[in-house]
Amino acid sequence: MKGAIYILILSIMNYCHGYNILVMMPLPLYSHTKSYLPLFIELAKRGHNLTMVSPFQLKEPIPNFNEVVIEDSLREMQESKHDIRDFEGFFMRLFGPRLFCIIMRHNVFKSESFKAFLNDTDSKFDMVITETFFGQEPFIALGHKYGAVQVSVQTVNIFMALSLVTGNPHNPAYVPSSVFPSSRYMNFWERSKSTFANLLDYLISHAAWLYLDYDMRSRFAPYPGFENLPPILNMFKNISLVLLDNHMATTNPRPYLPNIVEIGGLTIKGGNKLDDEWGKYLNESVDGVIYFSWGSIYKTENMRPHELAAFMSAFGKLKQRVLMKADEDTLPGKPDNVRLAKWVPQASILGHPNVRAFVSHGGLHGLLEGTYHGVPIIGTPLFADQTSNIKFCEEAGYCIYVDLNTVTEGILLDAINKILTNSSYKENALIRSKIMKDKPLSVMDNAIYWVEYVLRHRGATHLRSAAVELSWYQYLLLDVIVVWGAVIVVAVLFLRKSIKYICKARRSKSKKD
Repeated sequence: MKGAIYILILSIMNYCHGYNILVMMPLPLYSHTKSYLPLFIELAKRGHNLTMVSPFQLKEPIPNFNEVVIEDSLREMQESKHDIRDFEGFFMRLFGPRLFCIIMRHNVFKSESFKAFLNDTDSKFDMVITETFFGQEPFIALGHKYGAVQVSVQTVNIFMALSLVTGNPHNPAYVPSSVFPSSRYMNFWERSKSTFANLLDYLISHAAWLYLDYDMRSRFAPYPGFENLPPILNMFKNISLVLLDNHMATTNPRPYLPNIVEIGGLTIKGGNKLDDEWGKYLNESVDGVIYFSWGSIYKTENMRPHELAAFMSAFGKLKQRVLMKADEDTLPGKPDNVRLAKWVPQASILGHPNVRAFVSHGGLHGLLEGTYHGVPIIGTPLFADQTSNIKFCEEAGYCIYVDLNTVTEGILLDAINKILTNSSYKENALIRSKIMKDKPLSVMDNAIYWVEYVLRHRGATHLRSAAVELSWYQYLLLDVIVVWGAVIVVAVLFLRKSIKYICKARRSKSKKD
């Protein structure tokens, strides 16, 4: 009996053992925070003590979930009325996110609540989770301060520089750059552009990391625990796990080592019940609903006049209802069949059978939710990686790309009618939905497993490739190629000279004979 009680106590202690986890999501990007929030909440529910530094406070308190709420540094930028699309272009795709994040990161360090958190010397953490490679590299210093397991969440695809610091293969021949959208099977010109863009991004990333190393030291210097910080590149190599907000159903396949885990679709829940108002609206839409959303960052007030006119005119000629996520109470030229809403339960709306098409800007989470529910997409990309996302869906056969620079009522009506009348778009959307749902483990359980795995194994260094310790020329085998190339050249020259010498000696001997 005593033995049984002892085993039971040990089992309960093991079950109740929780880790202290720090989540750094200080940038005021709600779509980024929202995408990982279900994971953080679930970690708290499973007994871990979680502390999140973020501008976005939970609507309701959750046990084991502690919050350090900092000021929203994006509000001031939004009030400036700048349209982010004005800065779109090749070089802005390379430099824009970095410059944007510098401004937001600077404002984070001005937050009084964040300063108080950094001055705290009593807290201890076993793991630090940061969105490391979206302009937030300096926050990796917190992992060093607490001697904690370092985990990175990644909203965009893994780029070449990140691949190399995590030891993952990255071949531009089949891993395109988001700067130049391309097909899955790239031709010579596309592979050339991919190589150029990947290498340029690699050089820019490393140049930026030199600055960010200095920025990290200067920002954290006034606070305790940040003395003798190692180089930022060395701390990158200590990242145990990268949780990639991606899914095989919405991207081309590429190789990942075990330290990269795809967790795209955390926010998606199948069959969510809509409240009475939304349920009534959708159920009564017997001809179907077209759902329009350009995400949480871009404001519909910034729509170009020709875009707004084209959409309102095209929507007005449809027999379907149009549900449009917008920031205004009304829009010029809005027809009666268009309903505006500042917030909608997007994943649940897309899951309703009466939704016929999704007009999307190509944001990752919207595409994941639309793909999961098998909804054909009319893609209207605005900036960043959205063009690449839409091009993938178009190549997969469940999306039509519409260029906003040249959009007209006729182009929109043609795209919408194709989606509604050509059954192949819906069929291909359902194929992708099936791929997304066909998995041995839920996205949440998979993410939780790997987070707890690297905690149990104290960083799980066995998951890291030896490639992280190689310099670039060793990784590319240039030293092997040069040394053995030189050996072969010397051997060939020596052999050639020896043969000439032997032949010459034989000719001399023949003349004497």
